[in-house]
Amino acid sequence: MNVLVYSGEGTSRASLAHTVRTLRSLVGHHYDVMKIDAKGLTTEPWEESTSLLVIPGGRDVPYTRDLNGAANDKIRAYVAGGGRFWGICAGAYFSSDQIVFEVGTPLEVQGARELKFFSGECRGVVYPGFVYDSEQGANAVGIRLAEEVFGSEGLGFEETRVYFNGGGYFVDAEKKPGCSVLAWYKDTDGNEGQKAAMIACQVGQGMALLTGVHPEYDPAHLDAGNPEYGPLPNVVSQLLETDQQRLLLVRSLLKKLGLKLSQPEVSQAAATTQDAAIVALPPGAIMGIPDLTPLYLASVEPAYTTLLAHSLRSIATPEGLIKEPNDTFQLIASPQHTIPVHTSTLSETAEGESEEKVIKNLVVCHDGGPSASTTPQFVMNDYFQHLKKIRPATQQFTFGNSLLYGEVVSSTQTMLDKNFTFCQHLPTGFVCNATIQTAGRGRGRNSWISPPGCLQFSMVLRHPFQARHASAVFVQYLVALAVVESVCSLPGYEEVPLKLKWPNDIYAEAPLEEGEEPAPEGTAPRMVKVGGVLVNSNFSGSEFLLVAGCGINTTNPNPTTSINHLIRYHNKKTGKNLALFTQETLLAHILVKLEQMYTTFVHGNGTGFAQLEQTYYKRWLHTNAFVTLTTMTPHRRVRIQGITLDYGLLKTVGVDEQGRDIAGEEFRLQPDGNSFDMLKGLISTKL
Repeated sequence: MNVLVYSGEGTSRASLAHTVRTLRSLVGHHYDVMKIDAKGLTTEPWEESTSLLVIPGGRDVPYTRDLNGAANDKIRAYVAGGGRFWGICAGAYFSSDQIVFEVGTPLEVQGARELKFFSGECRGVVYPGFVYDSEQGANAVGIRLAEEVFGSEGLGFEETRVYFNGGGYFVDAEKKPGCSVLAWYKDTDGNEGQKAAMIACQVGQGMALLTGVHPEYDPAHLDAGNPEYGPLPNVVSQLLETDQQRLLLVRSLLKKLGLKLSQPEVSQAAATTQDAAIVALPPGAIMGIPDLTPLYLASVEPAYTTLLAHSLRSIATPEGLIKEPNDTFQLIASPQHTIPVHTSTLSETAEGESEEKVIKNLVVCHDGGPSASTTPQFVMNDYFQHLKKIRPATQQFTFGNSLLYGEVVSSTQTMLDKNFTFCQHLPTGFVCNATIQTAGRGRGRNSWISPPGCLQFSMVLRHPFQARHASAVFVQYLVALAVVESVCSLPGYEEVPLKLKWPNDIYAEAPLEEGEEPAPEGTAPRMVKVGGVLVNSNFSGSEFLLVAGCGINTTNPNPTTSINHLIRYHNKKTGKNLALFTQETLLAHILVKLEQMYTTFVHGNGTGFAQLEQTYYKRWLHTNAFVTLTTMTPHRRVRIQGITLDYGLLKTVGVDEQGRDIAGEEFRLQPDGNSFDMLKGLISTKL
């Protein structure tokens, strides 16, 4: 499921960055936090896969210009149908029935708004001095939490300070039906005011949280030296004093919105102290994002590591630095050498956001992987032993011979795909895997969700350009199929309900919860996503240099289910005692199965994917399924027949109202590029 943050024209760059960062730190293990613009909200099928939609601070007028009409209709229907919404500052003005902003000044804005989640007027600004694109009006304002809302939660505080810059208050919110006041502003003298700062509004079956203040702002990412904040002690220093309280408050707000949280609770003692500097938290815990750890390079045979290390040294500086466009790697000769500590630097991403960069230590392990105590979450030597154990002796194998593992990395996919020279010096079948990714990549604007227990890896694959019978587009199908086959082709595991969703997702039949009734006979069981595949390609000489990435939830039943949870449930239903997978054993099984299928695909009888077509159909969800082509006018209902063997498009045939095939109405379908559901908004080519 996704948490969407609006990023269209009018959004404040600072508010957008703080919103995304805070949400990823608090719920990123359970949800994919991603941005969406006005076009995406209007045209893409985001509603079914979204747990929360956020409109951050910025300017209300561009919001109305770009979202009025179709986008707002979809937003309101989504919330009324049970969705969750958070409007922050300008997003709160925009979501009220009326906006009254800076009346009598050049900044004046007044008028009705379409969403009307709050049935009254949002009036501002509460504190004077607001200037667009400036911190001159910024303030560390006091708010008083509503006792009837938070009193039973034991937060340890009744008042706190949060960032404010131009926000409004919700007039007579306490009198509006379906509206609960969550917090009140305090005036500049410290006395309790009666201006609602945060409210929750019931909208049909859903809920809208509207905040005139900015609880998403992390003062650790504000520049205390900015003269617009004033001399010390200033806005930033005041916010830092109560930042642990802010984190507890945001956690509570997200819980009220029904979201699952991933960051450990901040203690009440930490929240009530006035000196945030003395709070003892593990590295990265304040933001919920851990520090990067060293990368360990090892191989199934020591000779492979020796050759690989020699190749990497050829592109390194005399100091052992491999400087690439996206990352810099520091080669460490062995685990016995001292691993340096590097200072992070700030750089700007293509999206205009600031991003921390740090040199990545790459430790060469010539005599096998590091000890289990060094990498307890993934024991490299256990993986190599299992890999050798399950490989048939009749075939030569290369996939997974060399492995680069880090417990916490930025993104396995980015490290290989965005560092071209580094990637060119890696052998085909080279694998990079991690336990936690802080910036994983997925299809479109998606990023990999990285919950505990998720096996996530990327592999280098050199695919011959001259293999015209074996188009590179099928590699994504092969990787997804290898994941399913690595489990379901094992003796006893045949009925574990793993399936393929075209083109590159891995789904499973959701195990029934305690007391849950099975789906009625004749209806499809509930399917949930447990993994996905991403393949990036570059062209190099006479071959495609592919990076195939995969994430599959192995051991953690949250947020949907996992392979081991499916096996436990299957054992309970059938009385079997099938063994569970570890990260190490599952990766070995996937790579062996993938190499076997890839060898057949490229070097088999010359018919490419046709040799694996029936195995693929056995595992996919779509045989004879009906979809509606919404990109055609009028919309056309079609039945899925299969995939084409040239470019892997969906083969479909038009059907009438009774679901009968229409002769001559054949279509070939490809995704429209949306990031939510490849089977929505399909683009068709009529034959």
